Amino acid sequence: MKILLVEDDKQLGRVLKKTLEAKGYEVHHIEDGEDAFNDILINEYDVYLLDINLPKIDGIKLIKLIRHKNPKAIIIMITASAQIEDMEKAYGENHDGCDEYIKKPFHSEELLLRINHWLKVKNDTCNNNEEKEKITIDNMEFYFDTLDLYIDGVLADLRKKEKRLLAILLKNIGKTVKKDEIVKYVWENANRKEYPLRQLVSELKNKLPGDYITSVVGIGYRFDKK
Repeated sequence: MKILLVEDDKQLGRVLKKTLEAKGYEVHHIEDGEDAFNDILINEYDVYLLDINLPKIDGIKLIKLIRHKNPKAIIIMITASAQIEDMEKAYGENHDGCDEYIKKPFHSEELLLRINHWLKVKNDTCNNNEEKEKITIDNMEFYFDTLDLYIDGVLADLRKKEKRLLAILLKNIGKTVKKDEIVKYVWENANRKEYPLRQLVSELKNKLPGDYITSVVGIGYRFDKK
């Protein structure tokens, strides 16, 4: 689980980073709003912890960028501002801003509770939506609840890992999915040193009725409609 912590208070930033990493989170700490903006442009995180008052670019602008890139991301504001105006801006006019607003000072355990709460909320929401989803591409139909693929109405003979590989690619259709993200999802966090991902991709491609899966050298794979 990747967290971006944007906090210009160096001491608080170090404490929070250490606390979160002790719980198994991967934390990237940035102190400057402009540096954070540039990082968000090229990287994606599961959770964003943002202060409002940051050097150069404030937290409100960072929220807008994050929501533009990833509407489902978890955004938690950690700020000393008690101004109602700041809170209103953070949450957004149409509730399209942050998920949570925590005023400083706060206990680190409180932050952990809030993070875990929102991870569960977002995960439950995604699962509920996933159960209802079906995607149709040419002569294929894929059901996200059962991970079943039908080709011309006939159930395709896919192994579990092939199904999960196809699922994560179709969830991100038209986008490149990084290899480590694929491995984490397909192997369900199994503790293995080597992952024969290339072989698995090749086997899945052979079972599809067209050349839909493309390798992006050095990055990952993508599924494109023809």
